[in-house]
Amino acid sequence: MKYVKFNNTDLIVSQVCLGTVNYGTTTTEEDAKAQISKFIDEGGNFIDTAHVYGDWGDGPKSISERIIGRWIKENGNRYQLILSTKGAHPEWGHMDIPRVNKKCIEKDINESLTYLNTDYIDLYFLHRDDTNTPVAEIMECLDNARKAGKIRYYGCSNWSLKRIKEAQKFCAEHGLQGFSCNQLMWSLADINFYNLPDKTFILMDEENYKYCTETGLNVMAYMSIARGYFARLAVGEPLPSSVSDIYSNPSNDKIYKFMKSVVEDGRYSYIDLSFMYIMAEKNFPSVPIASFSNMEQLNECINCTKKSIPFDTIFQLSQLKKYVYFDNQ
Repeated sequence: MKYVKFNNTDLIVSQVCLGTVNYGTTTTEEDAKAQISKFIDEGGNFIDTAHVYGDWGDGPKSISERIIGRWIKENGNRYQLILSTKGAHPEWGHMDIPRVNKKCIEKDINESLTYLNTDYIDLYFLHRDDTNTPVAEIMECLDNARKAGKIRYYGCSNWSLKRIKEAQKFCAEHGLQGFSCNQLMWSLADINFYNLPDKTFILMDEENYKYCTETGLNVMAYMSIARGYFARLAVGEPLPSSVSDIYSNPSNDKIYKFMKSVVEDGRYSYIDLSFMYIMAEKNFPSVPIASFSNMEQLNECINCTKKSIPFDTIFQLSQLKKYVYFDNQ
């Protein structure tokens, strides 16, 4: 597997990040551990989780972190991993009560360290924002955790560009590390923002893309293959409304038509093109987060990392993409 050097850090990460959102819920602990082992054996080293992952299930809270922590304890190879986790998310079922403050951030960091069976987190994200909390309180808290050795670098997820700029400005003026990475919703498929059930998601759009290009801010893309939208179209699978409502639009019809012409010769799949679109980004380091329902999907992703794709193909895809499809007519 190839690797990506994150700007302004010493992090060298695999070009795909293993997503663990379903660990302990729809993915059993046995299957989750098998995925991690396979990913590491194939050269992967980057794993992403969150303190809230699995809280919607019947098991204990933070079950995804707990499973990863048990895998680390059983295998004893923490040194091989770049661990990313996220905290300060509202309690599950109480999205209206923000938790982005010094007390909650510190609590979540300490619990994540315990559950992950580690002394440090390589890349720590704030999972949401609270614009009522001053950036000074937030950034000083994160930087204090860094100075204490609990986290190495920190980033943001689902933060508006305005708040990112405000936070980075504060850090520059006060000698703090600042955000090293932005984790946001980004895929080849254009998104019907008005149909997203969670309007707190922040999407890659023209303004965010321009900012990352100008600053070199590292990016991790969640929902990076758009729930397999294009691949499911290709096999005629009936799409649930949770997928079609978000991704069915004229912009994606054009993208799909071009993708179909590319995959006809058999060298690439729709999933390949979806991953490669993110991995091929040259203006700033970008890594797709990939979650898998089974080992077959994981193997398909690993095989994708061994392929190369012509620049012209990526360029034509980028010309078709609109980022966010707001027109609901």
